[in-house]
Amino acid sequence: MRNNIPWQQDAAGGHAWVLYSAYKKFGDKRYMQGAESATRALVNQKESRFYEILMAFGAYTAARLNAEQGTNYNVTSLLNNIFDGCQSKDGRYGWGVIAEKWGDYDVYGLQGSITDGGGYAFFMNSVAMAWPLVPLVKYEPQYARAIGKYMLNVVNASRLFYPDQIDEKNQWLPELKDLTSGIIGYEGLRKADDLNNPTMKGISPVAIGDGPKWVAGQPKESMFSLYSTSISGVFGAIVNKTGVEGILALDCNATDFYAENKFPVYLYYNPYEETKIVTYLSDNNIDLFDIISKKYLAKGERGNVSISLPGREAALMVVLPAGTHLKKEGSKIKAGDAVIAFR
Repeated sequence: MRNNIPWQQDAAGGHAWVLYSAYKKFGDKRYMQGAESATRALVNQKESRFYEILMAFGAYTAARLNAEQGTNYNVTSLLNNIFDGCQSKDGRYGWGVIAEKWGDYDVYGLQGSITDGGGYAFFMNSVAMAWPLVPLVKYEPQYARAIGKYMLNVVNASRLFYPDQIDEKNQWLPELKDLTSGIIGYEGLRKADDLNNPTMKGISPVAIGDGPKWVAGQPKESMFSLYSTSISGVFGAIVNKTGVEGILALDCNATDFYAENKFPVYLYYNPYEETKIVTYLSDNNIDLFDIISKKYLAKGERGNVSISLPGREAALMVVLPAGTHLKKEGSKIKAGDAVIAFR
């Protein structure tokens, strides 16, 4: 039936991801055919139908199909549909990625409504997109710089959902900020209060939750959201600090399920204008190969291995046993039988 809820055609991205995962696990080509059919349905949309997270899984699946199966899906278009958001009244209008400063806080990279009250970001949505987008860069590394920059912003801004990480004046329940011991965050972050709290007039942003709006008598503590915070483990799996503030080491294998993942792969982005040096710690002799530049960052080293990162650039680093022979086969680079670079 058709009711007041807009169609959400980006569900095709979720279908594509599940079906291609099934193909990689079971080998039945019908699953791959289904994944390709769902991906075609997604890329053939004439305008963005982005809502929450499923299109991001579709972009990842399209990139992986391009790399592993030789298809030619337009991943750029899918990424633009996510970050620019849905502008059609026939979809979940106004859903996208926020690129603003609210009050004294940078909220770049948070995801949710870009129109509701000037903007309403959600904790779950903001974290979940890292799951497909970080491993995507292994298959189409031309997006490594953009995804690395995006991840730095969203990781930084996502702290604002936690009651111990945002000023008391910017949260709906400052008197209960110690209730969750800094473990459970608010469901959302609004550009402006929408519950007409006179004490929050002119305050931006506001850490808040939807619970009391939807269910009469629901306790205000429900603004602290278990479902939203539980997925923060995705950041926990992917995001690692380096010795340089603002440069992250992003594990591209952590959420790349049903892939070979024989060697560790890390995405680094240097947000500074000048070259920075970070270190990679290894107990074994290793070679570090950058998929983007197709150059070695280090050869035959161990301990604290220095990596030079040019300003405003990204590196997509594969960690190989020292002396690993690399060979080119068509557009792919292999280490033994394992593909480490597709393009």
